[in-house]
Amino acid sequence: MDALAGLKTITSESVQVCLTSPPFYLMRRYGTTSAWPDGWHGELGHEPHPNDFVRHLLHVFDEVWRVLRDDGCLWVNLADTFNNKQGKKGTTNAPNGCNGRFAAGGKGYATALRKQPEFFKHYVPGIAHKSEMGVPYRFHLAMTDPALRRFVGAPEGPQWTCRRTIIWAKSLVALESQKAEGNAMPEPTRDRPSRNYEFLFLFSKQPDYLFDRSAIDVPSRASSRNEDRANAGSVWQTQAKVLSDTDPGPEALLRINPEASPYRHVAMWPRSLVRTMLLPTTREGDTVLDPFAGSGTTGQVAVEMNRKAILIESSPACQAALTDRLKRSNGQLFY
Repeated sequence: MDALAGLKTITSESVQVCLTSPPFYLMRRYGTTSAWPDGWHGELGHEPHPNDFVRHLLHVFDEVWRVLRDDGCLWVNLADTFNNKQGKKGTTNAPNGCNGRFAAGGKGYATALRKQPEFFKHYVPGIAHKSEMGVPYRFHLAMTDPALRRFVGAPEGPQWTCRRTIIWAKSLVALESQKAEGNAMPEPTRDRPSRNYEFLFLFSKQPDYLFDRSAIDVPSRASSRNEDRANAGSVWQTQAKVLSDTDPGPEALLRINPEASPYRHVAMWPRSLVRTMLLPTTREGDTVLDPFAGSGTTGQVAVEMNRKAILIESSPACQAALTDRLKRSNGQLFY
């Protein structure tokens, strides 16, 4: 069952928060296809144009609007994609094409890249070669501005309020010392900075919604009193040497412990990142939804926090990972 079909089975206004990471545009194949309301039949993330992808995401999140409580909210993780005529051969400035990935990401990464199917040669006319396509920005604007919603060809629908755009930093560099920390995916391209971040958009249905910022505040550096807390800010970094999920970093930088996925070909976000999203936006007993559940991290963390979870996933590989996690859960997950 795909995300759109699964969402239609959920009772209206029954979910407190939805957090999800949909497929990124032209990044992976999951082996699933869907029939979309606009008549297109194919896999989400492999539409002919990024505006088509955004339109299909709007169809999904229109249904999320329906199932969310009025004081609920939505977290969406997205990253951008480069327009590339050369596809799997690598960009002009990647040394020796995909062979240059060996030094950057290791033999396994280089081998996997060489085997990527033809969809990586997809090129969108009208967008400059080697340009970022601005997919997260298109999505943000279409979710919040009816004029941009019409521009991507979506029917009339809900208007979300974007309360904050979080930068999820996989690594950081101190410019003064040139010291780097973190675990972003290496890139061999030499004519631009590498991408070491993704976006987390926080949307709400109403201006007033459930959000307890104090649940994720960090110790204040400006006070000597241990009980004083400060805003954690909007840059959340995955940090390789954090000792626990709750270990805070300096003010305005929340350090999130990264994790490698134990499931082959299944991307997995850190449990502590999910926990940080759930802490201010849910209470014990609330229902959490993830319509692109992947390996089920959202559900696992929700259950650990005494929340209920509804998980939707159509990919066979991800369902296998979900089944494995379900066996180790207490039965409060559904997919």
